[in-house]
Amino acid sequence: MTQPSPQSPLPKKIGAKRPQWWAYAQDCIARLRATEADIFDLERRATAGDIAAVDTLMEYEGGDSPKPPSHRAVSGMESAAEAMARVSSAPHLPQDEWHAIAADGGDPFATAQDGSTRPAIPLPLRDVILLARLAATFRDAESWEASLQPGALTILVGLEPSFSLGKLLTGAMLPEGWSTHSRAPKSASHPVLQLPDRPVVEKELERLLQHPAPILLPIAKQEHLPALVGSGETGGRVLVLEKVNADILLFALSVSHSATGRVDEESVRTLLPNDESLATLEAGQLAMACRAPTAQEVAKRISLMTRTAPAEEIARERSGPAIIDGTTPAHQAVRNIVEDLTAWQAGDLNWSEMPRSLLVHGAPGSGKTYLARQLSEAAGVALVEGSFADWQAAGHLGHMLAAMTKCFDTAVAKVPCVLFIDEVDAAGSRFDGDQHGMSYRTQVVNGFLQQIDRLARTPGVILIGACNQLGRLDPAITRPGRFDQIQRMPLPSLADIRLILRKGLADTLPENEIDSLARAAIGKTPAELDAALRATTADARRQRLPMSSDLLRRHLGIDRPNLELLRRIAVHEAGHALATELLMPSSVVKLSLSDRDGRTERRSNFVELTVEEIERELVILMSGRAAERLVLGTISGGAGGDSESDLALATGLILQMDRELGLGRNGDGWLGPADIHRLTEEEKQRVRAKLGQAMNHAAKLLTPHIDQLDEVAAALIEIRELHGAAMRRLIAEPDRETTLSRS
Repeated sequence: MTQPSPQSPLPKKIGAKRPQWWAYAQDCIARLRATEADIFDLERRATAGDIAAVDTLMEYEGGDSPKPPSHRAVSGMESAAEAMARVSSAPHLPQDEWHAIAADGGDPFATAQDGSTRPAIPLPLRDVILLARLAATFRDAESWEASLQPGALTILVGLEPSFSLGKLLTGAMLPEGWSTHSRAPKSASHPVLQLPDRPVVEKELERLLQHPAPILLPIAKQEHLPALVGSGETGGRVLVLEKVNADILLFALSVSHSATGRVDEESVRTLLPNDESLATLEAGQLAMACRAPTAQEVAKRISLMTRTAPAEEIARERSGPAIIDGTTPAHQAVRNIVEDLTAWQAGDLNWSEMPRSLLVHGAPGSGKTYLARQLSEAAGVALVEGSFADWQAAGHLGHMLAAMTKCFDTAVAKVPCVLFIDEVDAAGSRFDGDQHGMSYRTQVVNGFLQQIDRLARTPGVILIGACNQLGRLDPAITRPGRFDQIQRMPLPSLADIRLILRKGLADTLPENEIDSLARAAIGKTPAELDAALRATTADARRQRLPMSSDLLRRHLGIDRPNLELLRRIAVHEAGHALATELLMPSSVVKLSLSDRDGRTERRSNFVELTVEEIERELVILMSGRAAERLVLGTISGGAGGDSESDLALATGLILQMDRELGLGRNGDGWLGPADIHRLTEEEKQRVRAKLGQAMNHAAKLLTPHIDQLDEVAAALIEIRELHGAAMRRLIAEPDRETTLSRS
């Protein structure tokens, strides 16, 4: 950095590198600051009870008034432009004060004589950056004014159309008396710039061309150019919006981070990355960086955001499938993708020969997002994240689809990468029977399918989708060709919980305590485990105590188990497991028991979907409830609850038999899915009768095996996770301790 001389602390070369458009941009900023001052004055007067100011402010905010009336004529206040000129021409700080500010980490270039480092009237950062980009695109006032001549058509590629753009141009760039309209009115008392506030189609452009008023057409991407102007022979001028670069960022910082209109440019330039890296920054990243107190600190943040890891660092991170923790089929699918992606990058595998997408479904907090991040880290590629919730928050349908497209564009630009889309079930289905909002859902689903199909033609992007309820997805999303694989992300197994706890506790607890904790934590999601580990560590640090299993149990909510409830849940799951083994030997995979519920995993009963298979499934579904009555003498509501409960599944099967499968009382007829809220009394009676019949059959099946029910339930309470093979040995061998030791 150039050292200031004793006579003038400013470097001699200040401004030498400033581009041509800088002075024009300063004029635009001065006008924008004057407009903001007018708005500030209106807000002050409105707060003080001035009704006229309230009405004027509402007209401006609502779009009825293109620009707020200036307060300067009535108040005699100094204009923002005059204030900026006055501050910029102020004498330099004394040398000792200059060096004191620099020594404290401040920016003496940006510091006014009164000690302030920010302008009196702050401007929205997005507006300042966009104005700088527009000024850099048009270069000077003459070029901009050429776009305002009657009959002029200017297409600006790289600019998103929006309502706020018109306000910005009116306040900072258009001549006095002008306004913007999405389409010029038939008659206007003042000059008008036609500025669409949403993407235009051919017909809309034709209507704009009917009026001689100049047109400024924002186009997000070059390929979105309407055919009417795509040939280049129409007289229209096509400009590309200047990308964010060092000059633009320096100009913005001189406006936002300075009370003098200056910053330490050479120091900031030295810290900033190259223009290619700056052009990749998102608006949110720029906003986050610009929250730093000085221009130099902003540059440091941006440098970190755009930092590219050295090759050896990437090699260290690419540690392969070993870092992907988990034993589920979803984890194995991700390991396979990492292996194939590595082979593709090495040229040993064609893109068409490998799985390129995976849809993971499961309960919230089960680790779907973390799995995508592990994939990215293991493969050593970038991760791009999006979600339907974020896209929908962008606004109406057009904005939502634009946000979706932008997310996919980002992934394509960062090849090779992993694109993770969360909350896919929020897309809904075109066939869910709810006609309200059907047009919206149809366009959202079609837009998503279009983007997925686009990725199929883009080598290098791995698509990972996640949702909570697979059944809510449109069938077109889940059909083969859209997602190569669909895997359920179950709650973590005992082995997975041990692994999570070992990583979090890191030599602070002995192995036997970790094992005991893991068994008690069955049923917890990875998110719950992670939150409890962090909370326990924080508590131990604040209280200056060592990590303890008792403290972790409290944060996990497993320190006071309800033994009666555990017994009931264990008996219920034992009933499911034993009935399954009696009707379908060797089909139970695993039983698990938590403090709040239980789960029996088994292989599917359906092969041919016959009446016999359905009747058998009904008996298995009702066997948990039957076991409670047999062993405990009473039943609970544990078989009911949500749409995945035993009673709900059994009820759905009975209704399907009668209405959809041609296996019930309606013979060969197909009546379509039942609306559970509009069942006839006859249908309700039939459901009750069939459920009662299945319950009685389950009771008769289990009655001779009450002792085995007790054995399985006791073992499940003791070890919390019982695999099918161990359960079968337990049923066959009376020595439970020997059996459990072999599991």
